[in-house]
Amino acid sequence: MRTVFTTFVVVAFASLLSGLTARGADPFAGADPSWALLHEPAVVAELKLSSTQRVAYQELMDSVDLRFFPLRNKSREVVVAVVDEIMGECQQKLNTLLLPAQSKRFREILMRKLGTAALVRDDLDLQMDYTDEQLKQLKTIVDKAAAAVTALEKEASEGKPRQPLEEKFKDVKLKEQQEILALLKPAQRTKWQQAVGAPFDLSRLGQTAYRAPEIVDTKDWINSPAMKLADQRGKVVVLHFYAFGCSNCIHNYPWYREWHDKFQGKDVVLIGVHTPETAGEREAANVRSSATKEKFAFPVVIDGKSENWNAWGNSMWPSVYLIDKRGYLRHFWPGELKWQGLDGEKYMRERIEQLLTETDAKS
Repeated sequence: MRTVFTTFVVVAFASLLSGLTARGADPFAGADPSWALLHEPAVVAELKLSSTQRVAYQELMDSVDLRFFPLRNKSREVVVAVVDEIMGECQQKLNTLLLPAQSKRFREILMRKLGTAALVRDDLDLQMDYTDEQLKQLKTIVDKAAAAVTALEKEASEGKPRQPLEEKFKDVKLKEQQEILALLKPAQRTKWQQAVGAPFDLSRLGQTAYRAPEIVDTKDWINSPAMKLADQRGKVVVLHFYAFGCSNCIHNYPWYREWHDKFQGKDVVLIGVHTPETAGEREAANVRSSATKEKFAFPVVIDGKSENWNAWGNSMWPSVYLIDKRGYLRHFWPGELKWQGLDGEKYMRERIEQLLTETDAKS
């Protein structure tokens, strides 16, 4: 039992550590982990859905995605109320759609993804039969490790060398594991092993795909007639939100121009969404003048009433979204691409190149 448990934990935190370098952000950061797992191709494949199930599953996820996007920039109070309603409806449909064995396997993968944190979540009903003192000690152990990991993530985000952080990370998680193993009774260890089920390689995660909202046609475009994402199937779309008076946005301009030139003649479409922040930015003539001055050759939709901003639930200038050939959001970078030593330009450019190699039918 000790060997199996150790293997599980090492795989889990090796996967977590892989995210401690410059990378795209999670567009639904803060959401329950089950939300992302529902969109992971590796997880869906593990459920072994029939062809009929797969179609129904994708239709369900697509419909829920389009309800979730506008919530991204809403207050926590609004989000909590609406998300509970949406996820309740989604869960009801999944209960009908999935077979009991498939639902069980999803829960097992969720337990593995959550790792030790699952042991102290009362909403998961693991029926571990802890004593009050056990639960208190477990929470202390898990919270202490989580705080240490957060500190390491901060160091990584500051560009500190990766290898020493990896070693510290493993030390933190191994110590956490040893303390938990010493605290659990044999019967509790057995229950935990049953909860995580058969092995699943968590390093296969990180490939989420969310149905992208359609562009709202404001009837005001630069360099192009009105465009729809639905008409861009088979192409990779780079959608970026900006405001011409935003200095952080301006710092991204060279990369937008470079991408436009680099991918000219390939199946890549660059679209700017100008959403104003100041009074001067609300004047369409000023937006057009700025686009001309900055030599933008790509299409720009003037989002004067923040219709696209709100449809996407965007909350930061600038923000860059990469949409695959099927119309799914695959990568997201909020803020400057070269902010404080990060190389978002390289990261996103390489992701564009990867998406170009995919077939339209990739699932």
